[in-house]
Amino acid sequence: MQMIKHIALILMAITLAFSLGACGKEEGPATTPENEENSTPESDHPVTITWSFWGDPWEVDVNMRVIQVFETDYPNIKVEIRHEPWSTYFDTAEEWLASDSPPDVMFLEDIPIYASRGLLENLEPYIDRDNYDLTDFYPGLLRVSTYQDSLYGLARDNDTKVIFYNKTLFDEAKLSYPVCGWSWEELRQTAIKLTEKEDGEIEQYGFAYEPDIWWRVWVWQNGGEVYDDDFAPTKTLLNSSEAIGAIQFLADLTNVDRVTPPYEVQRTSLGIGQLFQNGKLAMAFGNHALIPGFAATPGLRWDVVCLPQGKHRVNVAGGGGYVITAASRNKEAAWTFLKWLESPKGQAIFTESGIVVPARRSVGQADVFMKQQPLHNATVFLEETERGRPAPIFKGGQAAEAERLFDEAFKPVWEGEKSAREAVAEVVAEVNRLLGRD
Repeated sequence: MQMIKHIALILMAITLAFSLGACGKEEGPATTPENEENSTPESDHPVTITWSFWGDPWEVDVNMRVIQVFETDYPNIKVEIRHEPWSTYFDTAEEWLASDSPPDVMFLEDIPIYASRGLLENLEPYIDRDNYDLTDFYPGLLRVSTYQDSLYGLARDNDTKVIFYNKTLFDEAKLSYPVCGWSWEELRQTAIKLTEKEDGEIEQYGFAYEPDIWWRVWVWQNGGEVYDDDFAPTKTLLNSSEAIGAIQFLADLTNVDRVTPPYEVQRTSLGIGQLFQNGKLAMAFGNHALIPGFAATPGLRWDVVCLPQGKHRVNVAGGGGYVITAASRNKEAAWTFLKWLESPKGQAIFTESGIVVPARRSVGQADVFMKQQPLHNATVFLEETERGRPAPIFKGGQAAEAERLFDEAFKPVWEGEKSAREAVAEVVAEVNRLLGRD
């Protein structure tokens, strides 16, 4: 539906552009080859653009490889980098965006929030003009970068979630490997069978997930909603039986069934990854970024399966994307670079890194993704990405504050000190006040 809607909007935009042109009023792209200073890629004059991103040293190496190949294809466009580690990137990005010379192309998250502040270039005029085909992108990833029905960015990859499982531990317990289409209850029963105790102490856990971050996926799967509108909410809907039931199910895995590590251990992917690599965890909720560590662990036999399904099969759509800044002085060259980054050729270079699920279906289906990893069920990532749903993204201050309120409210639930119903009753009132409703 999102893709159909987007195509319809493009047709409407084209019709509107023609009608405005007939009236003598031209409102085409704010950045066209005719009015963009010193930026046309076809020009004999070289253009230098800046590209900002965060990342560890290996990611910098990948991006430098990207630049090398791009500049070979487009010798008149030179790319300079502005790199910051994750811990300081977004603070520094605010400084860049407040200056009169921000990066031309930026790697960002929460793109609609930046777009709502007028900091990003609307990509729709470029897409329309170049007949840029979006059908190869997953619809959920397009929605992540959409603000007021216009695209302001394109995703590099997707934060698809799957269940990793230790094949050796399943074999030792004489259990069949899980298959897509399994249920929450099957996950629970399998985790119980794979949890081992010695002298009353748990030596091996059946399952682990990150409760602070991913509880909303389980709410969606159970037929619940977090907000009445994920992108312009007026109230939270967490007081439904579906939402409360999902949160309580997760809490009970830890505090009743005792099949997961304690909250403080499983609240980060690092803690979960270490347990799995040490053979102390049978199943882990996680994303593609866990693969390099697992693949490098001697003797670790593992694979992946789809998330267990509740009333619905839902995954998450999200991750970082590329944008052009509104104040860029080289928007045409920036668009050429962004298009190349998102091309199958550009996407393949990122995919070769081994830790991303590409944003393009065609790249995910190609050997560069399907044959790079020691997986029997690599198609699971593609199947789950098709079911991706964007996390709520709205006014920056409100969104961050709402997340803080949820974290505070649910921490005692994950620790077994409060029921989901009690916590939800308290946090719903607080979040609704934040959103302007009593």
